[in-house]
Amino acid sequence: MKKAWLLICVLLFAVLMVSCGGDEPEPPPTTGTVSGTIALQAGVSGDLNNTRVAIYSSYDDWANDRVLKYIAASGSGSSATFSITTVTPGTYYLDAWKDVDNSGTWNTDDLFGVYGTTQWPTPTLSPFSVAAGETFTANVTMIVLP
Repeated sequence: MKKAWLLICVLLFAVLMVSCGGDEPEPPPTTGTVSGTIALQAGVSGDLNNTRVAIYSSYDDWANDRVLKYIAASGSGSSATFSITTVTPGTYYLDAWKDVDNSGTWNTDDLFGVYGTTQWPTPTLSPFSVAAGETFTANVTMIVLP
């Protein structure tokens, strides 16, 4: 009788181990990440902590400030880092903006940059692609708006 109970316990343990999926592969990733740094031009001072870093689905969305996802960069002084997670695979544009006077619009002394060529008043944004399971690195040089 004791042997029968021991055999039943061993079999139940085996069934539980198999049903818990201990050796099942992880499902493939369905999203990617955009991460990188923002840094002020050499010789320029300012604090980039809490700078909004945003991605856009198209250039038109960027031009009309239709943000897809954004995050506040973290750091202090002239550089900060960011990581935007769970980004659906696709092509995007990116900008970074610190609204120094909290006006809600671009003004003199705000800090601004794009992934591409940061120049004012005509920045050149470069599109980039995000793939599932991958991290795209975007490093942005920030300027002080005149």
